[in-house]
Amino acid sequence: MPFKNIEQPESIEIEQGLRLKKFDGDFEKMIEGYRDPVVYQNSEGIFDEDKIPDEAYIRGMCEYLERAGEFYFIQVFESGGYISVGDVTVRPENPPIAIWQAKYRGVGIGSKVMKAVIRRLSALGYRKITGTSIFKWNAASQKMHENLGFRRVGETEDEYIYELEWD
Repeated sequence: MPFKNIEQPESIEIEQGLRLKKFDGDFEKMIEGYRDPVVYQNSEGIFDEDKIPDEAYIRGMCEYLERAGEFYFIQVFESGGYISVGDVTVRPENPPIAIWQAKYRGVGIGSKVMKAVIRRLSALGYRKITGTSIFKWNAASQKMHENLGFRRVGETEDEYIYELEWD
């Protein structure tokens, strides 16, 4: 249970045909997506082909994210059923989001999902997201966060750090 004494919802409906579905332990459906260079470079900061995420890496990542917050698959309705196209973790510090399937990138899903993360955190009593780290080469994620009102508050050699406060 990521938030003390709070039950994680089985799903969060974002809009018709788009939802967050509680991670069910099936990390294997993520393997192909995290082997996409756009994903492993922009999400994990990996450029060395010898370090491309494998099954053990992804399993460990999932175990960590389940402990760190409410871990969900991002799902869209396609061909008569929901399919997983990415993942997100609801937490007040650096909530990670990844869209694994290329055809679902750049079409607004990330923004809708992050708005759902903010609504969920609000329902849990939070009013701030801190420590959101975005690699400097990930211009699309920077733009998305800035369009949602995140402010750049710092940087490291490879990352910009953002935060968001709301009422």
